[in-house]
Amino acid sequence: MKLVYNHLAPLFLFLLQWMDSSCICLLPRFLNLFHILVYKVYTDGRSNISRRGRKATIREFYGVILPSLQRLHGNLGELDDDKEAGGSSAKKRVDLDNRLGNIDFEREDECGICLEPCTKMVLPNCCHAMCIKCYRNWNTKSESCPFCRGSLKRVNSEDLWVLTCNDDVVDNKTVSQEDLLRFYLYINSLPKDFPDALFLVYYEYLI
Repeated sequence: MKLVYNHLAPLFLFLLQWMDSSCICLLPRFLNLFHILVYKVYTDGRSNISRRGRKATIREFYGVILPSLQRLHGNLGELDDDKEAGGSSAKKRVDLDNRLGNIDFEREDECGICLEPCTKMVLPNCCHAMCIKCYRNWNTKSESCPFCRGSLKRVNSEDLWVLTCNDDVVDNKTVSQEDLLRFYLYINSLPKDFPDALFLVYYEYLI
């Protein structure tokens, strides 16, 4: 990445300095005189795949690109640390999984009222779970929990907790891959940078 400026930027800055304006530091931001060029390069220092980079504004760089790079750097660093520590703790995890596998902890995904497999909603007061459909039907008839008769007068739908299962949990590697793919798609959506030399050659050709 590199910071570049428009070919008219020196002229604007010279005029602003000549006018002795007090808002010189603010005008370049609104005139879009500067932008960021993003290039794809290899980590070993080889030449980039394409000579034409993607052009991003200063706001896009500080609002999207820089936070995304910082998050990806942190996630990839954590994955490397997990790989180094994974060899020593792999056996312990296998032994723990075998012990837990011997114990029958089958999770009931069925609602306690309608007996339908669904995502359970947990009441914040008594921690009893049911599906959202049964909660709404029961809440229209009664203001108490159907299991323990606890009060539900001040409990709304947005106050319920969602009971997650193992399928809903995503590991860090998957999250990092999705973030990296999303970052690549965003970079590819940026406009391409065309050097001014191409336009000058085309202009001379027309003349």
